[in-house]
Amino acid sequence: MNALHHLTVASLFLLGSWNIELFGQVECAAPGNLRGIRVDGELMAFSTSIRAVISTAADESQGSLGRGVGGQFSRDGGVLIVTGSLTGGAGRGAGPGGGGRGRGRGGAPAAGASYRATYKDVAPGAVDAEIQITSRTNTPMRGVFFAVALPGVDYAGGSAQLIAPASGAETPVSLAATPSAGMNLYLRASARGVRVVSPRRQIELSFPEPVELVVRDIRNRGNSDIEVSFPLSLGELTNGQNIRAAFTIKATGEVDKSPARLVVDPSQPGRQYDGMGGNFRIQSPADAAQIQYNLDHLRVAWGRVAMPLDRWQPNEETDPVEAATTGTLNTSVREAMEMAQKLARKNIPTVISIWSAPSWALAPGSGGRMGRARINPEKWDKVCKSIGSYLEYLKQNYGAEPVLFSFNESDMGINVLQSPQEHADAIKRLGAYFASRGIKTRMLLGDTGNPTGDKFIDVALADAEAAKYTGAVSFHSWNSGTTAQYTHFSQAARQLNVPLLVAEGGLDPSAHQYRAIFLEPWFCLNEIAQYVEICRVAQPLSILHWQLTADYSILTGGYGGRPLQPAQRFWDIKQLGMTAPGSTAIPITCDNPKVISCAFADHGTCVVHLVNNGAARTATVFGLPAGIKEMRVLVTDNRRGMQETGRVPVVQGTVELPLGGMTFTSLVGNP
Repeated sequence: MNALHHLTVASLFLLGSWNIELFGQVECAAPGNLRGIRVDGELMAFSTSIRAVISTAADESQGSLGRGVGGQFSRDGGVLIVTGSLTGGAGRGAGPGGGGRGRGRGGAPAAGASYRATYKDVAPGAVDAEIQITSRTNTPMRGVFFAVALPGVDYAGGSAQLIAPASGAETPVSLAATPSAGMNLYLRASARGVRVVSPRRQIELSFPEPVELVVRDIRNRGNSDIEVSFPLSLGELTNGQNIRAAFTIKATGEVDKSPARLVVDPSQPGRQYDGMGGNFRIQSPADAAQIQYNLDHLRVAWGRVAMPLDRWQPNEETDPVEAATTGTLNTSVREAMEMAQKLARKNIPTVISIWSAPSWALAPGSGGRMGRARINPEKWDKVCKSIGSYLEYLKQNYGAEPVLFSFNESDMGINVLQSPQEHADAIKRLGAYFASRGIKTRMLLGDTGNPTGDKFIDVALADAEAAKYTGAVSFHSWNSGTTAQYTHFSQAARQLNVPLLVAEGGLDPSAHQYRAIFLEPWFCLNEIAQYVEICRVAQPLSILHWQLTADYSILTGGYGGRPLQPAQRFWDIKQLGMTAPGSTAIPITCDNPKVISCAFADHGTCVVHLVNNGAARTATVFGLPAGIKEMRVLVTDNRRGMQETGRVPVVQGTVELPLGGMTFTSLVGNP
């Protein structure tokens, strides 16, 4: 049976006023699932998915549904549009979802079946939705379903109540605070709606005619959610069939406008902060214009470039220097060296990293999907010579001498894999070779793919010989880390008395698959919040954003005759990087978890950065240097780019100011 539903996901009444100018009220996660509705700056969190259960062998209950994958999204003003194909297999679903950085996984397509979901902001907390499913072939399946997952932290302990059920009963059902063993079903009935209510949140789904609704506890799947699901279509999809489902989503709940109290301590200067840097790995013809724009309009404190060693010496017995000097320098190598030269001419210190090693240098049988290849122990002498010849040629012919060298993300094998012991051995071997050749480039300890790789550095950290050649410690910030993980890297740098770098700064390693996310205000805010948190906890010398090229671009335009223009993430980076070179991090504490902060000082100057990841509130900062009498206020959000909004007085080391909802605000004070 196939069903056409005109659905209403009804009212979650709004607390507080609604700013009609708030862009992206409905928020989209990667790559197309809704993540909630922003009300007065506060996120009313839930997640959605469109799912196709294809296998007739699967349990016919909606409880057998899997997560969806595939999908792209875009915005046209206040309208969010998500498109994709329905995919899946036995017990697996289809629709928006995501994978790792270049490593996503999905099911096989349900041949010719696609969807288009449109979500339009229409009123405070309200979104009109329309889902269209089109099939161009006959596809046996149980059906296509829409699911809404409600976070247990907001809804556990609340209640669910059917609205106009077919049975006539409307008694609320308690949603247990903790799940019972083996229990996952609260409600399953035909009704015209369901209301889920808790002290903090409320959500209601209503329909013009009864549909089968399922409310389930899915916490025994390893998460903390409560799920509401219903069919968009039941039975197989047939060739030429079009299905349309229209509904409205409204959201409301408690809006946290509590003030924030912050205390800085300039008397305890920490580690040096040079400012924001960037990666410049050349991957596209579009890179050149974006690189030039960013170098012209940002103060870039550090840079990172690629060493395409596999292109420099593809053949083991070939002399790469001789080949280069006779005019056969590989294009990728030339572009990488010219990039290093461009940074050197601007006196920007650089890290140089290897992503891929030549095949002759790899251990037999290693490699495979996503690289993960080990260096052949018998080839290390030749590998050292090849790397050294690259650095010498780069210096002699392009005037560039990188400060630091690394194998990119070798803890994960992207694309050279090392164990902690192999990492320590490589540092010693290459460090000694560089020293023997008079190469000043030193080794980068770590350069891990995520903060979770903090223990990867411990073997080298405890090795005095490896420490001798280590010039800095590094991690990449993908997927964020814990305070303990950030601190582990920071303490390692202190132990070795070298700087800490975040050699790749970024929030989502899969974002290249759904680039529209770079313009989502919540994504921009979460990314800069991550950077600010790292600055406070780990005190890096610089965070090198991935990238200042067309890949993960911080600009818009550049095609179809449109000029390049800064996007919100450009202004975020510029604002965090405006601190004077040589400033030091100073301690700062905050009593409000919605406000993420860091602070820097330099000869009486003080800069305080505040990310307000929620509704508008006031902030009071105590402990400012005595010589500061007023502070400039700079704001970046989805409408303003590092805009100076005024000045606030400092009285006895204290300043009070309003923080707009979903804003990155910086206070700058001079004596």
